[in-house]
Amino acid sequence: MGAKEHFMPSAIPSLEKNVMIICGILDFFFFGVGTIILGALDDCNVWCVLIGVLQLCLPFVGWFWSIIWGVLILLKALA
Repeated sequence: MGAKEHFMPSAIPSLEKNVMIICGILDFFFFGVGTIILGALDDCNVWCVLIGVLQLCLPFVGWFWSIIWGVLILLKALA
């Protein structure tokens, strides 16, 4: 594991770059939706879907968490 990937949560799947960019951007505007879609596309990654649902259920914390998660998805897509 390189230094670049050390901070990436293991729940973020590695999919096609364009899909990850779209899901990362979706997380900025519709909190949790991009994370749920990303988890569903990764053979129903239960952890990723669960994190997205929690982001939807927790109003302010979920929005902030979703923005951070969106940045991490974008960073992983562009790495």
